[in-house]
Formats: sequence, structure tokens, C-alpha cells
Amino acid sequence: MKVMSFNLRSDFILDFKNRWDKRKHIVYEIIDKYQCDIIGVQEVTDKMFSDINKNVNKYNIIGSARSKKIFSERNNLFIENSHNIIEHKTFWLSKDPDKVGSQIWYSLYPRICTTAVVELKTGELVRIYNTHLDCFLPQARNFGLKKLGEIIEKNRKKEKLPVIVIGDFNATPNSNIIKKFAAGEYSSNRFVAVQEVKRELYNQSTMSSFKGKEKGIHIDYIFVSEELEIIDVDIIKYNINGNYPSDHYPLIAEIKLKKEDIKFLK
Repeated sequence: MKVMSFNLRSDFILDFKNRWDKRKHIVYEIIDKYQCDIIGVQEVTDKMFSDINKNVNKYNIIGSARSKKIFSERNNLFIENSHNIIEHKTFWLSKDPDKVGSQIWYSLYPRICTTAVVELKTGELVRIYNTHLDCFLPQARNFGLKKLGEIIEKNRKKEKLPVIVIGDFNATPNSNIIKKFAAGEYSSNRFVAVQEVKRELYNQSTMSSFKGKEKGIHIDYIFVSEELEIIDVDIIKYNINGNYPSDHYPLIAEIKLKKEDIKFLK
């Protein structure tokens, strides 16, 4: 299956010539071109969500906004129509994960994760998470990932499914939280970043030339549990005449379930 992480850059008023309406067609082109089974997107405002729903037809799109305020973002999951969504929810990376709009005091915004159990068209089951960690304080990122780890742990004990974690972690490959998450310090399971099969990608930015120059940092990831095999991975530096769809490049990976770890719906 093909999986993508894609931070779409919220429609920010000070982006001027790079506003959503001027670049959304490039987003649609990428989604159509790469034909992924699962896409995790971040920074989706209500207007962006409405536009995507009208123009992206091959996916079921799930995920709630992080608060009830006018300017609020979503971390949506796009599940290709041939797969079956068994369950899904959005939870908050706070002390009260089920409370809409909840946040820790040292996080500028509420941070959320959208999760789903998906029955693939081939019958296998997989659990998916899509998140976006705090962009300001490492302490807030650490709290968010620990909370995510707690929920992954709780679900793994209950369902024992392969796990895919997608998102903008706002942390570089050598940061403590990325190392700890991969090592299984936030849950009892180790996770592997898809970039590990092509480690030279860590030297490439996942931030685009959206404003004329790459920021040069690598902060977007797809992690998989040990039941999944990574076939290939790439950073998609797609643009049209120098116009980019977002300030992030999409990260895409091809993965498959190891035969001995396949679980089916009973």
C-alpha cells in the first residue's frame, strides 16, 4: 500500500500570492498523480476542508477540527474508497483527550490526532494515526508524543494491530523525541521511520521552496510498527513553474504487511 504525509499549510492571510486558492489545484494534482491508499494531511482549515471534499472524490475523508473556533485546523485522514473504515475518532493531545479543544497550558494551540482502524481491500486490518506536534516548545512536543504513545499502547493491548503513524512532528531526525519514539520509549513497541530504508533522505528538507528558499529541515515522518515492511520511500518535490502546493513537501512510502503478522476482521 502507498501512504503519504502531507502538511498542506493553513490558508494564512499573510501568504499573499501563496494563498490556498492559488495553490489548491497543485494539491489536487499530487493526490491524483500518486494514487495513495492512505494520506494523512495537516493544517487543514474549514475552507480548505470544504474545497477538498468537493474536489477529491476517490477518498473517504475523516477527522474533526481541533476546536470550535473560527480559525481551526484538522489533521484529516484520506482513506481510498476501496478500503473499509471500521472505526475512527479524533482525540486531543492533552490531559483530557476526549475533550474538544483541550490543551496543555504551554502549547500555543490545541494539538490533535486522527486515528482509524481500516480494513484494506485485501482484508487485512491496520491502525492508523495522523498528528501534528507543537511547533514552539520541545516540552509540548514531548508531552504530545507521550500522550499519543499512551493511546497507541492502550489500543495495541486491545486489538494487537499493525500501526502506521503519520505526521508533522516539528522535530529533526536527531532530536530526542524522534529517537525515543523509534526506540519504543513512549509505548512498549518500537517504530521504524520509513526513511530508514533510504537514510540519505534525512539530509534532505521536507520543507519546500514555498517562499523562494528551502528551510533545510526534515520534520515530517511516517512510522510503522514491526509488523510492516518498508518497500520504498521518497520526498516529492512537486511544483508547477516554481509554484509549490505547500511549505512542506509530501513524504510518500510504499509498505506491506509481513505475512506472519496479517490480521483479518473476524
